[in-house]
Amino acid sequence: MIFVENNSIKDAAFHFSVEELFTRYIRSKEPVLMFWQTDKTVMLGNNQVVEAEVNKKFADISGIKIVRRSSGGGAIYTDFGTVLYTLIEPLKNETKIHRENVASSIINALIKIGVPAEREGRNDILAEGRKISGFAQYTSGNHVCTHGSLLFDTDLEMLTNVLIPNKEKLHPKGIVSIRSRVTNIKPYVSADLTTDMFIKSLKNELLENKNLSTYNFNDDDLSRIDRIKSEKYANPDWNLRT
Repeated sequence: MIFVENNSIKDAAFHFSVEELFTRYIRSKEPVLMFWQTDKTVMLGNNQVVEAEVNKKFADISGIKIVRRSSGGGAIYTDFGTVLYTLIEPLKNETKIHRENVASSIINALIKIGVPAEREGRNDILAEGRKISGFAQYTSGNHVCTHGSLLFDTDLEMLTNVLIPNKEKLHPKGIVSIRSRVTNIKPYVSADLTTDMFIKSLKNELLENKNLSTYNFNDDDLSRIDRIKSEKYANPDWNLRT
């Protein structure tokens, strides 16, 4: 297992570029794990339309970035209280199996620290019926990237105001708003557990009994990351396309 230590950078475009660096260029034979965070950001699924998912006026006033990822799935809001994870692996099975394995690992790690986590549907993890995590996936060549978010201490009011609710998804479950569907992990764990401590706990649980090496970017890596970022994830033509 390779661990990428880059959480000091809070730019979603950078982290999506790192994912692409590993899936397109490095193509490690070992799994690659990352934990990361962002400043205030809405992440769109690959095929989503900004105007249908984001209160753009509120996002602009509040300084919320909009970044489109390469995977599908729905729009999410992330900030300093959100923990994101990425696992990149050689594609050895159906993508569904890779997704199931990641979901099980995250759920087991959450349960060990006291969170009543359970799976719902294809892409969600809940605590007592409310969403605390969602994940998505894409393939590139012979590698699969599974990534997701964990609402640890996220500003849920900001989340509610910037995302436009999907009525088709909420109403069949009797849910009247995004805010009533989501919750944070923090109320379920020790009161003095910080976001950094939460990340460390997750890392320890997920990497237990695994041979671990840390990856450090070289100059060529950083050059490629900058190029991917400028051409794609920091490019308005990609992020705001209709």
